Amino acid sequence: MKRVFVPFIAFFILLISTAWSQEQVCGCTDPLAHNYDTNATVNDGSCKYALSRIKAKSLGRLDSLVTGSSSLFYWNNSYWTYNDHNDNCIYGIDSTNGSTLETVCFKKIKNQDTEEISQDSLYLYFGDIGNNSGNRRNLQILRVDKKSIVNQQFIIDTIRFSYEDQTDFTKHPQATDFDCEAFIVTDDSIYLFTKQWATAQTTVYSLPNTPGTHIAQRRDSYNVKGLITGATYLPDHQLIVLCGYNYDKSNILSALQPFLVLLYDYKDNFFFSGNKRRLEFATPNRAQMECIATSNALDYYVTCEHFQKSVMGFRIDIPAQLMRVDLRDYILPYLEDR
Repeated sequence: MKRVFVPFIAFFILLISTAWSQEQVCGCTDPLAHNYDTNATVNDGSCKYALSRIKAKSLGRLDSLVTGSSSLFYWNNSYWTYNDHNDNCIYGIDSTNGSTLETVCFKKIKNQDTEEISQDSLYLYFGDIGNNSGNRRNLQILRVDKKSIVNQQFIIDTIRFSYEDQTDFTKHPQATDFDCEAFIVTDDSIYLFTKQWATAQTTVYSLPNTPGTHIAQRRDSYNVKGLITGATYLPDHQLIVLCGYNYDKSNILSALQPFLVLLYDYKDNFFFSGNKRRLEFATPNRAQMECIATSNALDYYVTCEHFQKSVMGFRIDIPAQLMRVDLRDYILPYLEDR
């Protein structure tokens, strides 16, 4: 019986695997891409897109309390922002005009350079991870229990980390690839998206979202051709939107051009394995865009930090402001197809 049964099973498995492989066609599955393949059944991340420029509606200048706005998140039916330095309060802002509506201060938090606040269902995560010179050895994310914020108890844990591949801690102002201003939180992990001054790319590192001291593991890189400063994550839609801006120290007058990067239809938590689409902001929008958030996956709010600099006799003074971007044309077809 064995001489007959085993070959039969092997032949049956071969038939199934052959049929399955014939049904799987890898290629670009996004109808919005110019290399869309109607026969493709598996997205292989190869989609290419035409240059797209989006219009942002300026909603108003931010109050003087939040001119250093570097994080934005939607929680308790409101949008909240946080200054990157010398502050320990979050500010609820009016999404129609940018005015400050509410303030909650955390006496137990010390803020060296907090550049992002992300969240899951239980916690807010304050990312004290800004590292413009690449020499910090005290990178940390503070995990704050949401219920404790409501009852003013403020239960806070600390997640400390270092990058697995950083060996040089020499000070390199605005010339390091180990700066970071954007991260997201999943069920069990934190994923950092670096702000790479030297190469204008971004690298994803992962670490546990639990208190302790961890090594951030390098996972993947992508050439975003700019500086990534914020991220918003919609796990139910398998969608991440990054924000950032171009920056050229040799020609600041042509820099500060903001952009978004859409990451969607990726496999598991390999965020660069799916569609990667960069959206440029229509001129003359120039701003130090720092953060992004949404409550409905279609309308996105971004804040821009106050930028002031004198270059070659020119004085650049861009106020802190709140803007809204409608991404229905780019995201709705994907959401409707899921």
